[in-house]
Amino acid sequence: MIAAARAGDAAALEALLRVARPHIRRYAERYCVAQMAEDATQEALWTLYRRLPALRSVAAFPLWLLRIVARICFGLVSPLWRRIEALQDDSQSAAGPDDIELRLDLERAIEALPETHREAILLFYFCELSVADTAARLGISREAVKVRLHRGRALIRDRLAGPIPAEEAS
Repeated sequence: MIAAARAGDAAALEALLRVARPHIRRYAERYCVAQMAEDATQEALWTLYRRLPALRSVAAFPLWLLRIVARICFGLVSPLWRRIEALQDDSQSAAGPDDIELRLDLERAIEALPETHREAILLFYFCELSVADTAARLGISREAVKVRLHRGRALIRDRLAGPIPAEEAS
């Protein structure tokens, strides 16, 4: 089936995508942030479709596919972790409960964004697309992307800052 799909057989390619999807999804659920697993699955299927002819050996397909999913998952998640880790104290050697809470708070803040801002934030920061590529993917101008990123960051910052407790406000 893989060889036929590589050769351009549309039916074999469709069957391969259908068979591979549950495996991709299971791997994405394990290595991606839960809410990003479906996006990672779709991106992996798209990459599989585009890059299958470049596969050198049919025997390498399972590992090749898992590496695609891993790169996508880590591409979606790693910029988030890098930004969170930059906020950590340098003296802290292991991730503590506060780090996990910060990561969860950031994830919730991103999920709470309006869809237009969330899409721009995810494409720019997590998929690491340029402003121009993000604009092309969303079908909007570069200026509109910059506005959405600015407003999205402000909303995330406000949500992470949260309300000031009464004793600190005085």
